[in-house]
Amino acid sequence: MPSLRYRMLEKMFSLIGVNKMLNKEGEEWEKLLADYSEKQKKPLKIPYKKLKKGGFELIKKDFDGVTVYAVRVRGSKPKKAVLYLFGGGYILPPDTGDLILCGQIAKACDAEVWFPIYPMAPDHRLAETLESTLSVYRHILTRHKPENVRFFGTSSGGGQAMSLCLYIRNRYPEIPLPRKLVLQSPGMQVPPSDSQKAEMEKLKKYDVMIPPAFFDRIAPVLAQGDEAYLLSPLLCDISGFPCIDVFYGTHEVMYAYLDDLKAHCKKYGVELNVHIGEGMMHCWGAMEFIPEARAVRQEYFKALNEGESV
Repeated sequence: MPSLRYRMLEKMFSLIGVNKMLNKEGEEWEKLLADYSEKQKKPLKIPYKKLKKGGFELIKKDFDGVTVYAVRVRGSKPKKAVLYLFGGGYILPPDTGDLILCGQIAKACDAEVWFPIYPMAPDHRLAETLESTLSVYRHILTRHKPENVRFFGTSSGGGQAMSLCLYIRNRYPEIPLPRKLVLQSPGMQVPPSDSQKAEMEKLKKYDVMIPPAFFDRIAPVLAQGDEAYLLSPLLCDISGFPCIDVFYGTHEVMYAYLDDLKAHCKKYGVELNVHIGEGMMHCWGAMEFIPEARAVRQEYFKALNEGESV
């Protein structure tokens, strides 16, 4: 049963109308995109004191104009690396909580965690985003064996992890894929199929964050034509993909992807481990102050640690 703190948070989101903020169309949709474009230009607030107190070191790098942070335990020499892809529908920039989670992953998994502030829509297409994150992954591979690398992504970041694997397979087949994908509430087919949309319509009464119509509206902003496949891993050949650990809450519209994901992984021989949050909202693991988030983060860490190679 969800905790009192969780229920209060869910109620707060419902009262604020978070999902209504994203449920725009026409001129209001264009204004929403323009507003988020401006938000992306604001510098990320770095929790230096909190990271230092936790015993972490933060290294800032630049890859072709993209800021990347590497987080690791101070003085450590990790043999494992995690590429952390933040969520936000490809339009909402990250926040300090993402870097705190990077530190927790670094400590729990004895890893260095790479956190790129990748270019976002509407000013950048998905292919540009993937080229950016790929440059970071290429650098990681100069320091770590691919079998010691994991992709971790939340929401659109989880979808991006799948898209990046597709992009590599299609454009750069010589580049090895990572050992594992650990994905929280990922989008797997954008826009969704008719059957997925029907299921989302059933789930939307529970979802306090994402309106089903968002997927149809964001799709052409991100990719069209020959690049559209990048938004829909469930329509592509994923044979040879690494093991996937996926986390979905039963109170989020993204849960509608799960049955098709199971069938798709079975079809292409991809190992899939499913983690279900009963009664949980979209990306509940991001809300660090609720007990359910602290619990699911332990599952993240376990999934990221499994299959370690030296």
